[in-house]
Amino acid sequence: MATAELPKNPIADWEKVRNEWVNRITALVGQVENWGQEFGWSTRRIDKRLEDSEIGTYKAPALLMQEETIRVLLEPIARSAPGAEGVVDLYLMPAYDDIATLYFSSGNWQLHYLLPRTSAATLKQAEPKPLSKDTLGEVLEEMRRRAA
Repeated sequence: MATAELPKNPIADWEKVRNEWVNRITALVGQVENWGQEFGWSTRRIDKRLEDSEIGTYKAPALLMQEETIRVLLEPIARSAPGAEGVVDLYLMPAYDDIATLYFSSGNWQLHYLLPRTSAATLKQAEPKPLSKDTLGEVLEEMRRRAA
């Protein structure tokens, strides 16, 4: 996924870092796409243009999923954030409501979502759960219920 726009403040090995990040997102999208299809959701990959001053401008995959009239988007947000090596959001469309956030840290994706009867006040305070088919299914089912 080469780009013509070079980074403004390049880090060492910026091309390698960018390729690793895009590969991480691609693997995540592929896994979520498979699980979503197993749950009966229709899926479609789309490209998202991202800008990062350290690794340049590039395209990464995002995933649109739909079940009946309910649509959700899995969208890469940032390669880095405090305490994380990647951030991806999952939310209901078109209003961007009911957001779940996935953080990549310590070699794994962690899912943050405020389920009903959760004591956390904010998404960031929500108890992280390792991303799995079961945790994704739980979040998609809750999003579907809230959208209905």
